[in-house]
Amino acid sequence: MDKNLLKAEIVQKGFTIGQVAVAIGVNEAALYSRLSKSSKKPFTLELASKLSTYLGLSPNRAYEIFLKEESK
Repeated sequence: MDKNLLKAEIVQKGFTIGQVAVAIGVNEAALYSRLSKSSKKPFTLELASKLSTYLGLSPNRAYEIFLKEESK
């Protein structure tokens, strides 16, 4: 998963991580934690799906973010 791409999508859409967390019904602190560099906890398919839908990601963009290795 490329957390940097996901954070970039959130910012490009004009949202904060907190706003996204509330909108998709997850704990704000938990989402911040999962997006941290040190977190090894994977995103669930359900969470990835909710994020993709809320952010209006195309299938290709969702693949780039959630299924490819993180860019260095």
